[in-house]
Amino acid sequence: MPAKRLIGIELEVRRPEPMAASTLTRLEPRETVDYVALMSEIRDQYLADDKPWVVCYSGGKDSTALLQLIFNSLAELPPQKLAKSVHVLSNDTLVENPAIAEYVRGQLAAIEKAGKGELFWHRPELFSVAMVTPTLEDSFWVNLIGKGYPSPNRWFRWCTERLKINPTSRYIKKTVGEQGGAIIVLGTRKAESPNRAKAMSDHDSGGKLREHDLPNAYVYAPIADLSNNEVWAYLLQARQPWGGNNRELLALYRKACKGGECPFVIETGTQSCGKSRFGCWVCTVIDKDQAMESYVGNGHRWMKPLLEYRNRLYTIRQQTEQDVPRQLAPGTRFGAFLLSTRRELLKELLAIQADTGVELVSDSELASTRALLKAESRGALVEGLCFYTYHLRTGSYVRVLADYDIQQTPRQRLGPFFLAGAQLLSRERDTGTRKASRVMYRVFKRRPVMRQVTSVPSVVRRPSAKRQEVAYA
Repeated sequence: MPAKRLIGIELEVRRPEPMAASTLTRLEPRETVDYVALMSEIRDQYLADDKPWVVCYSGGKDSTALLQLIFNSLAELPPQKLAKSVHVLSNDTLVENPAIAEYVRGQLAAIEKAGKGELFWHRPELFSVAMVTPTLEDSFWVNLIGKGYPSPNRWFRWCTERLKINPTSRYIKKTVGEQGGAIIVLGTRKAESPNRAKAMSDHDSGGKLREHDLPNAYVYAPIADLSNNEVWAYLLQARQPWGGNNRELLALYRKACKGGECPFVIETGTQSCGKSRFGCWVCTVIDKDQAMESYVGNGHRWMKPLLEYRNRLYTIRQQTEQDVPRQLAPGTRFGAFLLSTRRELLKELLAIQADTGVELVSDSELASTRALLKAESRGALVEGLCFYTYHLRTGSYVRVLADYDIQQTPRQRLGPFFLAGAQLLSRERDTGTRKASRVMYRVFKRRPVMRQVTSVPSVVRRPSAKRQEVAYA
């Protein structure tokens, strides 16, 4: 295989100039990649209709390569043909890796400047950059600490829809409503994973576009067939139209790889930067956040408290970490985080925020989370963990181990059950459970056997103003 020759990278922002065909054909080690044809296809798709483009940009290598290709492709069109709008859409979950979030904000500012002032210099109103965020009610901390949702895992991935899908869908629906339709341009690739390849194959209709779940919206994935190496080769050898330097992006991926390496993979078993994971720093869907571990190991020591906090979120949601009492076994179900656990999590989060100087929870999220904790504290008992036995309106019985009376909370929610209208049959102090961070419960068809003494002094915790500040800080 002949050695690849890198071309120079221009750092100065000018009117985007399309790359010469001689440059494009040298970009990849395989001869089947034809960037001239790919850029021609992108132009043809842009000119095929009047539906606006919504280009999804995360700041990662794939979305950067996609947006760079779009810039360079459309730059070859005469101004009169650049007549339909292009929206660059980014999603901020509000719990992004802080280092990546800072990089993305800088990139978006440069992209907007180049898009309006260079690519669409003749009609800057046709180019826009938008950052969408979840609503306050959908935000991570409000749900995890305020409402007690257990940390997400692969079976209960409550975060994806709230933090990512809903904000993006609202923007696309708004665009479709205003302009009658939209083309969603994605940087998804089959080489990302076998699951992604299968999903893309299942949606393949044989054409360049496929229908999206949203009405009058379609999906276009120009780089679907590119490999990780081909993406990196393009990024490192082609000029970035908005004046940045993709070597900064490469450095971010290097820090997210073990050993600080980010090689071009030419054999099985060699780690690729394409497998580095950029995303939410609190993600517990994966067992270990290797990207953040590598960041800490590669010099970002200030991230260590964030990594430890993330690891704790992962650990305390595990069923194996709960000391299940015999009264609830077998058939134990696991619910929300205990009230005491949520208070501890909030206190630790604010301490990390103060120590690092990085905003991890906004003022509005904090206020909403504290309000929810205060409302649910109405059912908190001084005694701590107690067994509650309820007779549901459906006729079933449920025994619950918790440190608060769920029926006294605003939502009255216990997993899939609502306790509104249920009859509280007994409340018994628990003295045997040594380790618990989540509500545990069991459903019975018949009334379970209860102790003779079923009453516990119903002393509701009513802390002073000073104690409240400590409790909810």
